[in-house]
Amino acid sequence: MKINKDNILKYVTIVFFLGFIFIFPIINFLTPDKKINEMENKILSQSPDFSLGKVYNGSFMKDFDSYTSDQFPFRTEFIEFKNYYNYGIGHKEFRDIYVSNSGRLMEKFVFNKDIIDKNIAQVIDVSCYLKDNYSVSSTIMIVPTSIAFYENDLPGYAITDNQLNALKYINSEIDAYKVQNYNIKLYSPYSILEKNKNEYIYFNTDHHWTQLGAKLAFEDLYGEVTGDYSKISDNFYGTYYSKALLPQIKGDTIFSYDDYKDFDILIDFDKNYDTLYNDTKLNGKNKYQYFLHGDPALAVIEGNPNSIDEILVYKDSYAHNFVPFLTSKYKKIHVIDPRYYKLNIDDYFSKNKDIKDVLFLNNISTFNSSDIIK
Repeated sequence: MKINKDNILKYVTIVFFLGFIFIFPIINFLTPDKKINEMENKILSQSPDFSLGKVYNGSFMKDFDSYTSDQFPFRTEFIEFKNYYNYGIGHKEFRDIYVSNSGRLMEKFVFNKDIIDKNIAQVIDVSCYLKDNYSVSSTIMIVPTSIAFYENDLPGYAITDNQLNALKYINSEIDAYKVQNYNIKLYSPYSILEKNKNEYIYFNTDHHWTQLGAKLAFEDLYGEVTGDYSKISDNFYGTYYSKALLPQIKGDTIFSYDDYKDFDILIDFDKNYDTLYNDTKLNGKNKYQYFLHGDPALAVIEGNPNSIDEILVYKDSYAHNFVPFLTSKYKKIHVIDPRYYKLNIDDYFSKNKDIKDVLFLNNISTFNSSDIIK
């Protein structure tokens, strides 16, 4: 009997299709729902409550579609396979993440004038208020992201705005406020980072700078850092990887400076540690949480006992591997993330009268995309 290859291919396709239609829903039904996908850094939709009203207005179907998509069996593996194939045929952009010719992941930057103007006004208002009422001097520190320095390595069709021009705009707008008498300083480590861009100053798979990058900025702003730079962990896959999900991309190595580790820290009023670095965080996917124990809303660090001054840092997570260096300069470092902790300025500064400086430390992507002070 002669075998018809076309018929075999047709039946295989039918079997595969039917198996996909019937088997995967059964697997999905038998598999417990997950709440978080660590690799994608994503909170997953849960099974929606059923009601005739929700069916009538269409919200149930919308929520159920989101639920089945998030809870789909082997979801991450399917996405990795799809992206692996797309990369193989020439695609180098995945959810606003570009893959450079050297395998570096970088996020597209699109200048947002409205948000930047709002953040400038907020920071200036707070800085002037602190100077008038508490004689506190402010520094605004805005850190570029990696795409600012490696544009030449991007695919030819990549579109991203120039971060140096954005920083120049911010500087000109702050100057326009005529706030020189308030000792407000704008600092960006753009120049020092550009000079050292061939060093390991940014993670390849994550949006943060490494502690080496933070150290270069600290030295440029405050003075020399001493001590050894040690490897802490391999195979760190960060936020850029969570968007791109390309299995052929190599993980990052985390380094840290040992001399800035052993200091007492109080986090969120009720958690005390005798170290600024948390080794247990290296066991999870987000190994960057090794610095400052994750994402504290409020942290108070006991620094240099020979100093008399204290500093308050308004921050995003770029500050986490920068703040330890401040222990060499300040007696106490107050760290506040305004995304999570709503600070009553008068109450806090009346209780902490030794605070002489405030540092607003954000990466330019944060400054460009959301209100940094609520």
